[in-house]
Amino acid sequence: MTFDLEKFNPAYQRWVTESLPEFRAGRMAEIVKRYPFVVSDDVPWTPYRGQPSEQTFALVTSGGFFMKDSQPAFDTVSIHGDPSLREIPKTVSQGDIGIAHAQYDHSLAEKDINIIFPIHRMIELEEEKIIGRVVATNYSFSYVNDVVTLVTETIPKFISRIKADGVDVVLLVPV
Repeated sequence: MTFDLEKFNPAYQRWVTESLPEFRAGRMAEIVKRYPFVVSDDVPWTPYRGQPSEQTFALVTSGGFFMKDSQPAFDTVSIHGDPSLREIPKTVSQGDIGIAHAQYDHSLAEKDINIIFPIHRMIELEEEKIIGRVVATNYSFSYVNDVVTLVTETIPKFISRIKADGVDVVLLVPV
């Protein structure tokens, strides 16, 4: 997917300047309507090929998950959001997870992480040999408005990591 960062960035900076007072007042519904969303004409849809039982899967959520005892929480205060990512191990348990995302109700995810990060369901599929394997390291993003940093810094690192892990299929679970 390509888009013009040179064109997007000034529109984004203008949006930040105009929206900051409403953001600070908690009026997200209003400012989101004016966000300069990226629209691409060349989304690289790829038909699924292969046998799931022979492939490596990774799970990615935008739920703002982080490992409470070893990772910093995502920034939930900035209008830019937090374009970084957190590594979530395959061995994660409910008690390991913190949630740092100010734009959705966490109550169900706090009861069961599988609601928005179905890692335990994926492990069951692996154990039943329906899929080949779940990669040892999976990922979480959080609320992000800063698309430029996300696209130019975070996503290339993420892609490099999943390629190095031999991931064939990435399941994206947006919030």
